[in-house]
Amino acid sequence: MPSPQYIFDANLPHCQWWLAITSPQISYNRELYDYDIPGMKKTQDDLEAWGQSFASSWNIESRRDWHQMIHQLAMADVHGSIWSHEFSRRACMTSAQWLRRIEGVESEVAKAEMRYVDAVYRHVGEAGFKAWDYCRGSFLTRAGFAVGQVTQEEFAFLLNYFCRQIQHHFSSWDQYLQSFILGRCYWEYLNDQDDDLVNIPYLLNNGFNIGVSNFFEAIESDPDVPIPALAWQTALPEIRAPESLAALLNEEKEG
Repeated sequence: MPSPQYIFDANLPHCQWWLAITSPQISYNRELYDYDIPGMKKTQDDLEAWGQSFASSWNIESRRDWHQMIHQLAMADVHGSIWSHEFSRRACMTSAQWLRRIEGVESEVAKAEMRYVDAVYRHVGEAGFKAWDYCRGSFLTRAGFAVGQVTQEEFAFLLNYFCRQIQHHFSSWDQYLQSFILGRCYWEYLNDQDDDLVNIPYLLNNGFNIGVSNFFEAIESDPDVPIPALAWQTALPEIRAPESLAALLNEEKEG
């Protein structure tokens, strides 16, 4: 029987928070996933194949790999760290100073990306793209729980850790959602096969207009999204990292 600190109780506000932080990612796959099911998947059909699809897309070969990836996301060190130095620099400059800095750059791609940094900063501050990592980390944690790669103790600790990071770096649900979608737009820009110069209009126009508008429209029109009912400053417990997690992350990779 798990210690009480690791128990999930859907009636407790902090446990509701644990699940709510995954809402942005789930919103893209509503036909498959449920916000309120800890393991997300609406049916238990083909769980093994479902887990294998995650492993393949994330280049995961073992339970240790699964947790290593979650750890990287928890540290916002997958895509959340992109441009982090520039977000910090932007925080120390006025808008006019940043504009002059952009004008001093020769590359048209770099100029456009710096304009994007400025726009993201205006919405979410120095946190930048961190929500894109935190949300996906919670998604991978819940998927891992569903397929047996994440234990109940690890599930509780990890989701609570993500929640505490989110409350630390953001000031509202709206800011968290904006960081997620702006990070996702930048990720799509990076991963598109076309030349960056070709994709700049997407980054600066579609990303802020069509993509962002569609995302918020989907969130706001979905009556099942748990976020609106949860107070941002919901108290979160202090949960000790389970021994299994510490042992796994410190284990030497075979090979």
